[in-house]
Amino acid sequence: MSTYSSSNIANGESDFASTVFNHDWSSTSLGPMELWDTSLKNAVNFCLQSLFPTCLSIAPDWISLYNKAWQPLLKTRHPYALGKTAKENWPEIYEIVVSQLESVRTTGKGIFKNDAFFELQRDGYTEEAYFNYTFSPIFKSDGSVCAVLIMSQETTHKVLNTRRLKTLGELSRRISEAESLENACHTITKVLSDNNADISYALIYFVDHKSNTESSFARLIATTFDHDDEKGWLFPDYLPETSEIIDLTKDVNKSYNTYSELNREAATYLFLECSSWPIHLLVKQDNHIKVLLKDKSQAVLLLTKISLGEGHVLSAILICGVNRRRKLDEKYMEFLKLIVNYMNSCLLHARSIGEERMRSKILADLNYQKVAFLQGISHELKTPLTLMLSPLEDIINSCPQEAPIMSHLQIIRRNARRLLKLINALLQFSNIESDKLEACYRETNIAEFTRELVTDFKNMAENLGLDYIINIPCPDEFNKAVGDKIYLDHDMYETIVFNLCSNALKHTWNGRITIRLYSDYKDKKKMIVLEVSDTGVGIPESALPNIFQRFYRRESQSSRSHEGTGIGLALVKDLITCHGGDITVNSVVNKGSTFKCWFPIGCEHLPTNNIHENNVKNPINYDRELYTNRQLYLEESSQWIKNITYQSIDKMLPDDNIFNFSINDFINEKKYQVLLVDDNNDMRDYLADILREFDVHCACDGQDAIRLLKKLDRLPDLILSDIMMPNMNGYELLNVLRSNVKTQLIPVILLSAKAGEDSMIEGLNRGADDYLIKPFSSGELIARIRTNIELSLLRRKISFQQSKQEETKLLLFSISDKILSGLDTNETLLDIIKEIHRKLPSERIFIASNDQSEFKNKIVALYESQSITPMTNIFAEINDKSKSQKLTNSQELLNNKSGIDICSDVYCANVCKNVSVLSVDIRLNNICWGWIKLHRPPNSIWLNSEIDLLQQISNQISLVITYANILKEIAENEIKMKAAEIASKIKSQILANTSHELRTPLGALIGMFPFFENVTLTTYQRDLINIMARTSDIVLSIVNDILDAASLETRKVTPINRTFDILELFDDTIEKFGKKAGAKMIELIGDCDVDVLPRYVKGDPDRVEFTDKGKIVLTISMRLQEVVDDDKDRPTYGQIAKKGSLLIELYVTGIGIDSEYIKCACKSFSQGDISIIETQDDTRFGLSICKNLVEINGGEIKVENELKEGSKFWFTWNVELLSITSSLLNTQFDQMSYVLPQTMKQKRTLIIHPIEDARNAMLKCFKRLKEVDAFDTLDKGIRAAKKYKELNNQSAYDIIFIKLYENDEEEIMEAISEIRGPEMNNLIIIFIVFQNNKENELAEKLIRKIGGVTTILYTPITWKKLINLFIYMEKNFTAIDNMSLYINENILKF
Repeated sequence: MSTYSSSNIANGESDFASTVFNHDWSSTSLGPMELWDTSLKNAVNFCLQSLFPTCLSIAPDWISLYNKAWQPLLKTRHPYALGKTAKENWPEIYEIVVSQLESVRTTGKGIFKNDAFFELQRDGYTEEAYFNYTFSPIFKSDGSVCAVLIMSQETTHKVLNTRRLKTLGELSRRISEAESLENACHTITKVLSDNNADISYALIYFVDHKSNTESSFARLIATTFDHDDEKGWLFPDYLPETSEIIDLTKDVNKSYNTYSELNREAATYLFLECSSWPIHLLVKQDNHIKVLLKDKSQAVLLLTKISLGEGHVLSAILICGVNRRRKLDEKYMEFLKLIVNYMNSCLLHARSIGEERMRSKILADLNYQKVAFLQGISHELKTPLTLMLSPLEDIINSCPQEAPIMSHLQIIRRNARRLLKLINALLQFSNIESDKLEACYRETNIAEFTRELVTDFKNMAENLGLDYIINIPCPDEFNKAVGDKIYLDHDMYETIVFNLCSNALKHTWNGRITIRLYSDYKDKKKMIVLEVSDTGVGIPESALPNIFQRFYRRESQSSRSHEGTGIGLALVKDLITCHGGDITVNSVVNKGSTFKCWFPIGCEHLPTNNIHENNVKNPINYDRELYTNRQLYLEESSQWIKNITYQSIDKMLPDDNIFNFSINDFINEKKYQVLLVDDNNDMRDYLADILREFDVHCACDGQDAIRLLKKLDRLPDLILSDIMMPNMNGYELLNVLRSNVKTQLIPVILLSAKAGEDSMIEGLNRGADDYLIKPFSSGELIARIRTNIELSLLRRKISFQQSKQEETKLLLFSISDKILSGLDTNETLLDIIKEIHRKLPSERIFIASNDQSEFKNKIVALYESQSITPMTNIFAEINDKSKSQKLTNSQELLNNKSGIDICSDVYCANVCKNVSVLSVDIRLNNICWGWIKLHRPPNSIWLNSEIDLLQQISNQISLVITYANILKEIAENEIKMKAAEIASKIKSQILANTSHELRTPLGALIGMFPFFENVTLTTYQRDLINIMARTSDIVLSIVNDILDAASLETRKVTPINRTFDILELFDDTIEKFGKKAGAKMIELIGDCDVDVLPRYVKGDPDRVEFTDKGKIVLTISMRLQEVVDDDKDRPTYGQIAKKGSLLIELYVTGIGIDSEYIKCACKSFSQGDISIIETQDDTRFGLSICKNLVEINGGEIKVENELKEGSKFWFTWNVELLSITSSLLNTQFDQMSYVLPQTMKQKRTLIIHPIEDARNAMLKCFKRLKEVDAFDTLDKGIRAAKKYKELNNQSAYDIIFIKLYENDEEEIMEAISEIRGPEMNNLIIIFIVFQNNKENELAEKLIRKIGGVTTILYTPITWKKLINLFIYMEKNFTAIDNMSLYINENILKF
């Protein structure tokens, strides 16, 4: 065994080389590697150092030795193949390989192969593989071949890609061949059958269904399998059930959960096992499915979808058989998906081809139906037209020309002939479309025939003011110049000439029309040219390509008439085409158009069976037909002559868009005026006739209507307009009318033959007031005209009234501004009556005052006018037909309104004549201040509107004067308030200065009193010292109150936000005022629940201390809430903080407060009724200070009172809650436990107190004790103790609290004796007393008599006192149960 140690091999290959060198070669026929031939060793080194896949096949057994790059070629056969023979490594291709190896050994010549095909089993299945490789001999020193050096590269993927790309390219190339969906599928399967190496077989199914619905059936469209006429499709047995039609509803509930795994070198693949194709599952999942068949071959189902319109979706399923000799890897699947993509494109192309074919068929069917309809309708209409025209002609011929009905008969005949002309054109058009036009070509003298046709329009052109030039050469000369015969269908040629001449007259307003006939060359052929040119409006370049299209009409074209169907020029082109010719056009807008008709010479271009000799047809019938056709065209054109009169009007009027009408335009007359606009003369004449009750003005189009509006003296009451008109249609006219202030309110009714809802909506949206569809009844038209005129007048009347109201508002605002300007009253009132005169013209207007003491004369302001110009009220008389309706009923108005007086004829001493007077009161604060009086000539009429206007002016003057007085009063009050504010500040400053001055001597005086405590004084002297001390304290309290009140009034007090112990503050405050209450023998009771109240809060504790204004029951509680901190300067900004509101209630059972005093109780220097009490110890600042402090904190304070019964004060104080576990609080405060000692909790306690509030407060403190009883008398306590002892045979109580009074000594002694008994010397007795000498002495006396454990508790009772008392008892009275204790010398007092 050799050890690999060569350093010539790269580090990356060293591990594999070690494996090779360390292999047990001695077990092979080659023996140990040390014994190998030198050339073989060198070949081994070369093989291992090479980066190219290299293998040594060593003779004689062809044992394999290879490098690392050779491993991918072996796949799963590595490392087994190292040191094995060729037969062991490649048994499936052993014969091929060995024959090539032996050939190299025997011949000594190498071999090279390119893309050699092999079937290998190197990954668990027979695999199709391709290689480029070379065999090179390795010679020993003796010249024999000892081994073959094999260098190989796998080209499988290259071969597969080339093959697959060829298939995809063929699919892409043949997409355009698809003509239908089925044809596309057959094309796809044909291409796929050419690559049966990658696609073993293919099937394509179609599933047609609506979107979001389950499919029903799958149809087989194409496949690569063969088809037999008798047996059908020849499907192999290994396929699942395969039918031409598969019922998918059977597979709805089928479960597909059987999958098989195929393990390959690099991956594991899952395949579905099923007995039928899972098409339903594929459509449902919309993803490809891999299927394992009975013979373990594989197939893939792929899906693509295309839309068929109207919610239908076609799902195309491609089933492909997979190459058995290739694994279904990602590249294989990518190839199959590309096939599906190409199939999708092919199907889409086929769908578009099918849709296009269907559209072409539909269009062809529609065209056929259209032609058939036109032919049928034309023939059907000709019969009733014949029955109309023939009798009509007889009536006209037999009726005198002067008959009134003659005009109506002529209108009927003209329009019937126009209808006949239209029918003939439609019939010709339909015959051309269906190739049923029977042409009759005759040899024709075209020069003579053309001159005859165009001459008929000469008189028409001259009447229209146009130059009509006929430039046609002499017939003989022209025929000679042409040199050949010319064949024409006379009817067709007549239609061509009449259409072109009629169009030239229709679109030419001035200038000339030229008709030319000459020969010219086109496409090197000599042809006859009929040229019709004009100097008319021209055709835009953008419209030229479309003018020969059927039914094409250009909107807003300036012409004499808008009538037409749009088939004239299209018909001309078709008729010229029937002659083998062509038509061209040149045109410039506003310069004219030239049409050239090209006719070939001779008859070679014409069908021989349609060429006739001139003597075949009856010339009489021909002439009659010719006359009829000419008459139809000429009669239509003759109607345009009537519009000549409007053109002359155009030349006389200025060309501007400003309508100048006087104000009298709106005054109603006997007849309403109607402007009628229509381009059809017969329609205008007919409408003007049926509208005889109106004053009718006629215009032929929109432009003519604008010209007529400028000429009229006043605006029409309504405009009745057609929509389809030349030059300016009805919509354009409507836009002009609505854009002008003068005409925008005129009602417009549009007439149109368009009966669709969209046309009506468009007309109304453009601003029309009404829309009437032709044909219509005369009654309906007249009714609509009347209604729209009346509505228009009503709208204008309302608009006028609104404008008058706006003017009145401006007048009233002007009056307000004048009065509030602060000018002289007389001048202001004079300006006002001048404004009144402009609105209400009168001979004399004045304002008179009712208070003669204020003015020297009663008349305050006077304005006189020499003449009166009556104000014209435009709409005062609209719709009024009698004079009585125009006047106001003044008496009725006077009955409804007070303060108005009208005298139609009264003598006026100031002017010395009779006048008509209108007087309106001016009232201030419901008192008549004066009058506004207007004078007019006697018996003048005062309109309602004038009286209302004067009344509004009077009311406005009253309101504004009142408002001015209020403003003046407010200004005076503001001055007073500012003066009071300044005085208050001065007062506060004086009080503050005085208080500071008083505090200095008071401080010195109070500081001296402690020195007298250790000095021996008489009783009288001691009393004097005490009186001085108390008086000094009172004075100092007063001074402090004055300073606090001054600070609060100047807002110099700022709350200090700091942490404090609320329970300690509560106890200290009660204790502070306890001595004063005790001195007056008043119970001061503190009521709070320590379990509910928080221990620590943040706030201003100095401001929470309560005033000493006489309260007994003091209750404190807490309201809790959570708020977001909005103080940006704090570190807790934006965080949720716990906030609390202390509710502090103070109930005083005293004299109460008078209800009137409550209103000012919280103001400085306020006291109660001093008649009720003899003395007052305060300076009337207490409640004021409390109120101000509470408001600064953000709380509220209230007073509830019952005189002589007591008062209740309560206020709230906002604080921030803190936790007792804070380390900062532990160091900041000496924490006192507000919890009773554990030993005391087991004691039974009795409370005797006559006041219920005191008992309740103590019960809250002792609620955690074992048992607590509370009674108001000693007798009840004794009875309870005896009853308990009888039931339990033991003492009832361990501790007794007794409230002492001066006169109950004997009663207490007896009660204690009964409760204690002879065996209860350990009973703890606590006397509750006031801090005065009398009750102290009584308590000490009782203690000496009673003995035992006895002590004194001073009121007010606080938590701190109780806790200290129980702690002391727990420490010093532990032997209570075993011994008797009597305290004589040192009595405990708390």
